[in-house]
Amino acid sequence: MGFLSNAAILIHTEVTYSPDFASEVGQKMLREFAAKVRELKSPVYLCIANEELKARLSPLLENATLLPEKSEMSAIRFLFEGNALSHVVVFVGVFPLLDLKLSEKLFSIHTEYRADITYGENLPQGIAPYFVSRDLLESLDIMEAKDEDLSPGGVRAFVEKNINQFHAEVHYEEPDLRLLRLDFSLATLRSAAKTQALFTRIKNLDAPYAQIQPTIDANPELLATFPSYIELEFMSSAEAVSDFSPLKVIQQERHALSKENFYRVLEYLNEGVGDTSVCASGLGEPLEHPDAKDFLTALLDAAQTRYVFVETNGIHLDKIRALAEHPNADKLRVIVFLNSLERYAELSGAPQVSLAEVKANITGLVQALTNAAKNPQEIVYLQTLKVLDNENEIDSLYALAEDLGVTFLLQKYNRYAGLLPERRVSDMTPLERLPCWHLRRDLFIRASGDVALCKQTIDPKKKTSRGNLATHSLSDMWNSQRSDFAANYRNAFPEYLPCAQCDEYFTFNF
Repeated sequence: MGFLSNAAILIHTEVTYSPDFASEVGQKMLREFAAKVRELKSPVYLCIANEELKARLSPLLENATLLPEKSEMSAIRFLFEGNALSHVVVFVGVFPLLDLKLSEKLFSIHTEYRADITYGENLPQGIAPYFVSRDLLESLDIMEAKDEDLSPGGVRAFVEKNINQFHAEVHYEEPDLRLLRLDFSLATLRSAAKTQALFTRIKNLDAPYAQIQPTIDANPELLATFPSYIELEFMSSAEAVSDFSPLKVIQQERHALSKENFYRVLEYLNEGVGDTSVCASGLGEPLEHPDAKDFLTALLDAAQTRYVFVETNGIHLDKIRALAEHPNADKLRVIVFLNSLERYAELSGAPQVSLAEVKANITGLVQALTNAAKNPQEIVYLQTLKVLDNENEIDSLYALAEDLGVTFLLQKYNRYAGLLPERRVSDMTPLERLPCWHLRRDLFIRASGDVALCKQTIDPKKKTSRGNLATHSLSDMWNSQRSDFAANYRNAFPEYLPCAQCDEYFTFNF
């Protein structure tokens, strides 16, 4: 299998988490990767930040050269300048599911067309390396690109953003798994969990790529590892009920999320994989909760949260202005709903509040973030629904976002599976149905402590809950949802879920 010629292998990873390579499966994954790398019969260089990973991998690659910690581009440049090489084979991470036959195909394309860089366009990370030639350095020099310009996304990400500046060979391979958003590079704990789940089920590790789709089709629950998005309802009610809110058509008891239930959610996050976003949202107005600022502070403090979202009407935005000074304020994302300028009082359900007050609140938060040396456009968003009621105001709302110094978002209208009337300007539903992103990734926790069956099950006349935080474990309720996702994946919708009438399945939360 030594198909490489005049090439060196670079294994580069900036992974900082503690991988579970001490386990039997973890050791087997490392051995599998190392054995395949040895089959390539080329010099190997390790540039690995994680000391535990380095200590476990280097004995399996006895003749590998250890490099000091460098950026990906710095390591590539070092290899070309220190050796008479034509190509560097770059593994960004550890690839237990490395497919050598696909890798050979990519290298053949790379050398035949004398490319600067070659990679698989639709291959999940961790299936094959990418290949760079010495000519890539010349192209970068012509662009006057410095190594720091290529971090942290790496060389491939830089090339993709400047694709016309390079001779890049981009290979497409069937089947196309991009919609599944898979990563088998062990770069994160989530990647490690999914890789291990597939690794233990794939029968022929010599040709793993062709087996991924059939394995997932037989075990779709493998895609749902741990929630990556938790929608946490602080309040079940709102003083101002928007014309687009389900609260216009349903009655539900007023609840405020208890401290006990909030900290149960925080405890559950500690069981996760360190990349879960939490959104203070739901049907009510989160900033009406008396402990909203304290809850949001605790979420920003939590090491396990990736982002902390707040979805608000902006009326009480001044309550969280102090969060601009939080050390982790960069994780904060504040989304202010504003669907009309001309009909603000009518559509917002807030006739007692003027539009000028909401603008002033946004301006105050923007100023606080600016004073704290934060970029308001990365943290504050003005969100507008794309509906018949405001289709003539979109340009004005966009201009307002620019004037306020925030980012504009155009959001799809949610009919809640037919509970609300049709008001969409256009139908963006895919022609072919996809497995539901929300059942796969999201948990919706109500202010009462109930865990909703899904974000669309809000009609109090029907079964809407998997259980309650006070009496059920979140792990058990999530496992119940994983089972429903597996059914959804197979288009076998349980009667208590409105999947057949829902058009939110293809929308995606961070």
